[in-house]
Amino acid sequence: MARPTPSLLRQNATKPETETPTRRPNEGRLSRKDWILAGQDILRAEGIAGLKLSALTATLGVSTGSFYHHFADFEEYLGAVADFFSADRVQGVIDQTMIDSPDPVTRIRRLAKLSLEDHTFELDAAMRIWATMDQRAAVTVARSEKLVLAFLAQAFEDLGFAPTEASLRARMLLSVNIAPLLTSSEKSRRSFFRRALEILVASNGRPAT
Repeated sequence: MARPTPSLLRQNATKPETETPTRRPNEGRLSRKDWILAGQDILRAEGIAGLKLSALTATLGVSTGSFYHHFADFEEYLGAVADFFSADRVQGVIDQTMIDSPDPVTRIRRLAKLSLEDHTFELDAAMRIWATMDQRAAVTVARSEKLVLAFLAQAFEDLGFAPTEASLRARMLLSVNIAPLLTSSEKSRRSFFRRALEILVASNGRPAT
């Protein structure tokens, strides 16, 4: 068996050990969903303009290695973020409002409360801006909006409004939620929504219960 030459021994001795990349503390533990949820947090805070790979890695405290383990490129990632704001997610929230078969007004109030608690309003606002420039976001926002409008319209029908009137009030109430207000505090939003609901329900001659 041939012995290694002195020159080969010198090359192996001086070769830098770069075979295994250095991993940060969270590297390798993140799931695809972790990256998507981090993206939603950035969307809420900074909008689509702030959603960049550098912002994601800084938020999660990792290098890009984990990202490319789950996504081929950033375009695939953006598509996944758009899909995650989905009709299934909205339907899950709606299902929670129906527990114990509450009255129509209570159902509507529950939807608003749950949306505030999980910061859906902020995410919805960011998604709607994104939807003006990306068809993927536009499709998922439209699907989610259709579900919410159907839910609200049914609640108004259950209060005694004719279908056309119920549909109109559903759109008006949703517009209240997505309208950009000068004050965006949770207290102000709750107050604004509560008063708008009272007006829309009282126009049928019955107060909000």
